[in-house]
Amino acid sequence: MIRGVLAATGVGLVALPAVAIVAALAVGGGTCVAAAGGALAADAPVPAEARVWVAETVAACPELPESWVAAVMAQESGFRPDAYADDANGGTWGLFQLNASVWARAYGHPWSADLDGDGIWDVREGDIHARVAGEYLCARLDGVRTIRAEHPDWASSALPELDALIIAHNAGESRLRTYPVIPEVTKRFIQTVDARAAAWSSVAPLAGADASAATGEPTNAPVPATSYPLRQAGTGCIADAAGSSAGVEVPPGSPHDVDTAVQTALSYVGVTSGWAGLCDRLACRAYGYASSGYATASAHWQEMLDSGKAHPGDTCAPLGSFVFFDTGRPAGHVSIVVKASPTCDLDATLVTSNETYDYLTGYDGGVYVTRVDHLDALYARSGVGYLGWAEPVCRGDAPADTVKVPVLPGR
Repeated sequence: MIRGVLAATGVGLVALPAVAIVAALAVGGGTCVAAAGGALAADAPVPAEARVWVAETVAACPELPESWVAAVMAQESGFRPDAYADDANGGTWGLFQLNASVWARAYGHPWSADLDGDGIWDVREGDIHARVAGEYLCARLDGVRTIRAEHPDWASSALPELDALIIAHNAGESRLRTYPVIPEVTKRFIQTVDARAAAWSSVAPLAGADASAATGEPTNAPVPATSYPLRQAGTGCIADAAGSSAGVEVPPGSPHDVDTAVQTALSYVGVTSGWAGLCDRLACRAYGYASSGYATASAHWQEMLDSGKAHPGDTCAPLGSFVFFDTGRPAGHVSIVVKASPTCDLDATLVTSNETYDYLTGYDGGVYVTRVDHLDALYARSGVGYLGWAEPVCRGDAPADTVKVPVLPGR
């Protein structure tokens, strides 16, 4: 299958939560893509000639972020258009190390084709290879999305799309079924690409993130945006979410507005521990509070009902609103909406949620992105499931930025 020719870096699997089960799911009529990095920074270590090839690839597939494309190109070929790697399947050529069958399907001609007559195989010409590779990657991304839509229960369907695309590209689409059992070389490929895409991005990380969260130690602190670019302002899910619909009206005195709350909520995605049983705190933390001020999510929901701030059974949860669930247990569950559905579909509404995929990742109180319909189905097994949405009202006394993390006891 397709191989990279450069050695991967020694970034640890846990240190970069992009490899963890975090949902960037295909939803409704659109998709929330984990855009790993965004535009390529001027000081990124990418040669001028290679920047032209990166632009060619992105022109052929505009959904791919420039820094991610550059990171994949660097990993595959070191920006060498004539790079070749031998393997049992006949080898791979070019900037993206495409094998003979992949190239023939994407280009319509064999490796040895020289359609411009310059004496160089087209697969080894940077501009031609970059364009064809962009078309190939776009087609492969469509295939990944189809697989994820058909198999939402697969662990790989909860990965960021671009990580799933790397698996399909580097190890084959069949590995999406076996994830998290994938070749070690593919794991290292993802880690290296995610790290480089973040480092080479022109998008500045969010302020206030605790760098200790990227050490790989269990923590309930937000993960730095540079460690997982889903959380960088202006790229991927954040931009798409913020523009998806009108948000709720934030109560007076709240430390954060809706856009800031969405970015803050996403900044916790990939945290590996510390949030078991603390869903109400996690939701209010997005709005800048140290705690929710309510004993449980159920108590929070009841007060919203009593005060007229709840919308029972309403599936049109706005961006930044709180969605509540009857879990069959006294505490209940609440999450914050980070992508609203313009058609009011629960399967097109994304939220951040604690513990949801711990059974897959082995985390203890990890934070993920998931769909409301997934939580509804999960909790309906033992309770009612989705109850409705409410305005983002919190009664926490102090903004979260005045509190040292981690803060574990209570809500």
